[in-house]
Amino acid sequence: MNIKAGAIALGLSLMQAGALIALMAAASADGATAQAPAPTAHYGNEIAPIFARNCIGCHGGAQPQGDIFLRFKDEAEAKGAAVTNDELWDKVAAEVESGRMPPATSRNKPSDGERKLLVAWIRNDVLTIGGKPDPGPAVVHRLNNREYANSIRELLYLPAGYNAAADFPADERGDGFDNNSSTLVISPTLIERYLNANERAASAAFKLLDENKGVVSGITSPQLLDAGKDFKADFANSQAHVRLNLEAFMPRAWRRPVTREEVDGMMKFVAMGFAHDGESKTKALALAIRAALMSPNFLFRLEQDPHPDGTGKVYGLTEHQLSSRLSYFLWSTMPDEALAAKAKAGTLRQTLDAEVTRMLQDPKAVSLTRDFMGQWLEIRGLDATPNVDKALLASMRTETEHFFNYIVANDRPITDLLDADYSFVDARLAKLYGMEGIVGDEFRKVQLDPKQRGGIITQASFLTLTSKPLGDGLRTSPVVRGKFILENLFNQRIPPPPPNVPSLELDTNKQLTGTVRQIFEQHRVNPTCAGCHARMDPYGFALENYGGTGEWRETDNKIAVDASGDINGRKFTTPAQFRQVLQTRKADFRRAVVRKVLSYALGRGIQGVDRPAVDQIVAAVEKDGDKFSSVVLNVAKSYPFQNARGSANANAAPSAAAAPRLQPVSLQK
Repeated sequence: MNIKAGAIALGLSLMQAGALIALMAAASADGATAQAPAPTAHYGNEIAPIFARNCIGCHGGAQPQGDIFLRFKDEAEAKGAAVTNDELWDKVAAEVESGRMPPATSRNKPSDGERKLLVAWIRNDVLTIGGKPDPGPAVVHRLNNREYANSIRELLYLPAGYNAAADFPADERGDGFDNNSSTLVISPTLIERYLNANERAASAAFKLLDENKGVVSGITSPQLLDAGKDFKADFANSQAHVRLNLEAFMPRAWRRPVTREEVDGMMKFVAMGFAHDGESKTKALALAIRAALMSPNFLFRLEQDPHPDGTGKVYGLTEHQLSSRLSYFLWSTMPDEALAAKAKAGTLRQTLDAEVTRMLQDPKAVSLTRDFMGQWLEIRGLDATPNVDKALLASMRTETEHFFNYIVANDRPITDLLDADYSFVDARLAKLYGMEGIVGDEFRKVQLDPKQRGGIITQASFLTLTSKPLGDGLRTSPVVRGKFILENLFNQRIPPPPPNVPSLELDTNKQLTGTVRQIFEQHRVNPTCAGCHARMDPYGFALENYGGTGEWRETDNKIAVDASGDINGRKFTTPAQFRQVLQTRKADFRRAVVRKVLSYALGRGIQGVDRPAVDQIVAAVEKDGDKFSSVVLNVAKSYPFQNARGSANANAAPSAAAAPRLQPVSLQK
């Protein structure tokens, strides 16, 4: 049998399916305009005139006050603003309802009736569906490379080091994560990689030998292939034997129950296997398994609307869909037997607390450290830092991974990230940090000197990452450090510099006159730059006691370091005092962490419609003492995690039964 011809057939079938998936994804993205109950107000006749008379004078130009822009060409553009800025409409509604905006000095003020109308439009037509929660649009989520590799390994019981996606093109990132559905496209190159990877994985799983020597299977009965002692060696019974294996394999691979018709579709590949060259049950099953792995039901996490009537209704996920979401959220892989059993019995929701606790205690929860934290805090990119010893970079990354994993495993408060008095070091880091008495490559927990270290922002990984580009002088970059803290730890957006403002030219390999702080302070003299730099620079200057790779220093270019600053009226002169100032921003940090975890869990960016869910999660986490498990559990219980909104186009989101099936073709030798 010509396996390559069969593989091409599978690829063509997947390309057909991929086209459908693309349409479904587009329909999901357009779901923001899904039909809803009668609008609260007519935008063109009632809402737009309110904006025109009372708002756009201050909020409609190139530099709108408060970074709030309210000049829109139509209602679609107005609602679309909530996708890129989830705080916008909530803030506008609060300001208008309270009477703070327009300000008392404004000549044009809306009437009480207009205020109520505008607030009702925002809350009923923009942020909710007729006043009811909006979980956001259903998305079609392709398994990213890591999820695919993990799933293949567990599904086929392959060794821990087996990486089926080793030669795949890199996944793009969206909203900071490479599991974002909007960036997980499929291409002909990726299809070819799937074909080859599935063939290699199936061969590895079954340990196929040369046809002249027969076939040896290393897979035992509870796994893939039953020994089949009770079956006679005739064609009908051999087919029945393979079918039993497929009926056990396909629900695991597709992460849901399968229909008789779906098994029949895979059995057509089995029949082809038997018909050509007299192949064995093992090879016939291997071919069917490869076909199942090329199906969109494996490669995508499909959560189609069960009743796609075109009205964009909200629907709850099935227990199997929920188990899949939960597993890829916490483990970056398929559900295990226990989780699948809960979903099959319909008891997952009622035992969700216990399941989340179990999953966080499982070694596979290290995925949260490597995949979630690794991208959120950019640790994945540390190894590419130039001019730094690779072994030292590895130690830096490992410290932060141990640190975060300790928080997860011991259910520590997320605020430990801001000012924990402990960390994990080996001999290399101990030398960098000036710690004595630590030898060897083993990492151990240590108490930190609070005058010098505390929390993630004093770890060498963060300090080195935010000093790039590092030249021979390994100089710091206060602006990069400040921008990183504001955006990643406090979810404070910093706009890009205006196009007419030249960037700061700083030769990283050239001797400077004065300190790095003095150089950057000269740059912010430009009035156009001053606004943003006034927000960022204090956070970066506060860390000038740390060199380009995180080593403690008292001087910069033989001049005493100035780490003083003022943030929101709170002055500080040392890094320890700066960390105390950060503690006053716990509420902002808590919200930022919740948003990041929710975005990662949903596989999409946070939108304005998610604001109520974020508020509820934040309140619950604060009540629970900021425990990490509370963040995870309340995200898993949240409305957008448990529900989805269907497409407004009835033809764009067909049911699973309507998805194209892989059809066998005539195979030539």
